[in-house]
Amino acid sequence: MGILKHSGIFGLVTFTSFIFLSFLVAEDMFTQFDFNITVKIQDFLPDRVVGLFSSFSLLGSAEVASLILLLTLFIFKLPGKIFALIFYVLTGVIELGGKMIIEHQGPPIMFLKTELPIHFPSSYIPHEFFSYPSGHSARTAFVSLILIFAIWINPKLSKNLKIIFILFVLGFDFIMFLSRIYLGEHWTTDVIGGILLGVSLALLISCFVLFSGRSSKNLG
Repeated sequence: MGILKHSGIFGLVTFTSFIFLSFLVAEDMFTQFDFNITVKIQDFLPDRVVGLFSSFSLLGSAEVASLILLLTLFIFKLPGKIFALIFYVLTGVIELGGKMIIEHQGPPIMFLKTELPIHFPSSYIPHEFFSYPSGHSARTAFVSLILIFAIWINPKLSKNLKIIFILFVLGFDFIMFLSRIYLGEHWTTDVIGGILLGVSLALLISCFVLFSGRSSKNLG
């Protein structure tokens, strides 16, 4: 229970950070920063990673991320499965809300490098939507944190194996986040905002799990 309490506090702090960053992005505080980071990353990484990084656009799509979350909730015996689904949907709602409200244009076409043979329906976002926050980053951060929690509390895995699996998840996340910037799909602030959003809502689930547990005890 102590872990759940602290997770809720960290979730609130992270979500507050997301709101604060959103305000700064809306005020165009990071325009030059975003541009410089994108240029440096695209100059540093070779063109031969375009195909690999482009594949992460599919892995971070709403369709694939949702499937991974459902499999995680089905395979692992996690508390608060219904809250995980509700907050996952809420992540998408807030993401779309940000894209409608915060006037933050995405990178210009000259930065775009994505090469995909197929596209999922969620890839087609109406032009009236803006760029902040990154949905791929928000979904990846949310699902990854749930998966990391599921791995960590699994009694069947040794500590060393847990660490290996968690490092793999974090490595996947790093490439996903980096790919959004390198491919010219999002600015750095879009990615950071998505990470803060996904992490905060994944952490805030603990508050509802804790409340639900207490309610069940009181009813018993």
